[in-house]
Amino acid sequence: MAPPVRRPMQTRRPPELNPALLPPGTAVGSWRVRAWAGGGVHGAVYQAVPWNDERANPVALKLALLPRDPRFAREVELLSRVRHPHIPRLRDSGTWQHPGGTLHPFLVMDWVDGTPLYDWAQQFRPSSQQVLRLLAQVARALQALHSQGCLHRDVKGGNVLVHPSGHRALLTDFGSGRYPDAATLTPGTLPPGTPAYRSPEACLFELQFFRDPQAHYAAQPTDDLYALGVTAYRLVTGEYPELAEPSKDASGIWHLEGIASPAPRALNPRVAPQLNALILRMLSVQPQERGSAEELAKAMEQAAEHPLPETTQSLFPQEMTEETAPVAQKSPLTPEATEPIGHPAHRRNGLSRLATVAVLLSLGAWAGWIARGQTPEPPAVVRQKSGGAHEEDGVPSGLGDAAATASSVASPNSSTPGVLAEDTPPTPVPGQMRPDAKGRCPHKRQIALNGSCWVELEREKCEALNLPVYKGTCYMPVFPPKRPPTSTPATQP
Repeated sequence: MAPPVRRPMQTRRPPELNPALLPPGTAVGSWRVRAWAGGGVHGAVYQAVPWNDERANPVALKLALLPRDPRFAREVELLSRVRHPHIPRLRDSGTWQHPGGTLHPFLVMDWVDGTPLYDWAQQFRPSSQQVLRLLAQVARALQALHSQGCLHRDVKGGNVLVHPSGHRALLTDFGSGRYPDAATLTPGTLPPGTPAYRSPEACLFELQFFRDPQAHYAAQPTDDLYALGVTAYRLVTGEYPELAEPSKDASGIWHLEGIASPAPRALNPRVAPQLNALILRMLSVQPQERGSAEELAKAMEQAAEHPLPETTQSLFPQEMTEETAPVAQKSPLTPEATEPIGHPAHRRNGLSRLATVAVLLSLGAWAGWIARGQTPEPPAVVRQKSGGAHEEDGVPSGLGDAAATASSVASPNSSTPGVLAEDTPPTPVPGQMRPDAKGRCPHKRQIALNGSCWVELEREKCEALNLPVYKGTCYMPVFPPKRPPTSTPATQP
């Protein structure tokens, strides 16, 4: 009888790992993934613990979706320069090697229990005094950044987390930030940021230079302060401030007189006069009138120091309904929540202020003048040359939309997509094409975003097609090509 044939043992291949959705227990550096906590354009966020100490306090671990993403090194460098009680502390950084061999940078920060500012306000209906104190803390965080020559460049409600106690705010998401002599990642007229929070000077620069590929706007600390003013205005009124129509002088230079929106107190009489005045100061079209972050912080702290009836009453009445509430619905793991359709910010002129500002920026000029055929003329002022020390990035990094997350950990979902907020990554739809294990889509023009493949479209096509808009760009989902039928002819007679 012939001896039995020995067959080689079959080894089960480990499941393919995707940086966008690592399973619990995955080792990343000296950390162990405990749970998925959120995702952005360029990175995924996980709750993690030290590899050898499962009972330790959790941390927020951010992992790059793309190999060797330079944005992570920029954020690590910026955070390593600044230590402040209102900025999450950098704990660690390194590189995770995918089984396929690609290297993905990661960074680790303190895990923060908190709620995005607008969501917190909807839930707790703060007073002007409470808002002043929280804004002062954000201003102090900006002061710490600016004193080191650094900029945040994406200050907004979704990047301010409020502790459940309501007494502490943290400024998060430094993926769009900049420090002195930082290398340029992507050329562009404007630096990273969210369109609705752009300063008047940045908007005028783009209007003046939108035809010049070598023109680059150099953001300043006053840009961060204007964004803080937009955040405060949006918080207390439910609307985004709208810029007035600019005018062009005889030499072809564009100017702006002010903002067209009424004062916050005119829209919400419960806003204390002191808070109203400070918001208008931050929204001044003259950057020098905004002052510094330190000056604003001191003014806010002084205004909150002496409680008065007008500063201690709730900004929002108890009987306020979701239809009229001036804050977004809760979505703790997204940078900004989607506005309800009946929200006041959507009512004026049939468009939200966010959409209005985003349209003018994405088109490279003010939408109203383009619609009337008045195209801006080529600029006639000095431009910065490529490679200069002040050259800015052209796209937002989107790394930190869950850098410091809420205490509850959510899971990915496949909810039906709709009209999304500017800061909310588009939701994949059933059957949509997915990137490979290395985070790459099949075609060079396709973009891997939120675990799916997309193509960019012109912004004006979004409303007609009901497509999502994310950080000023319109995205259309990509689907795999249909296979030819095998049971019936491919073409019918």
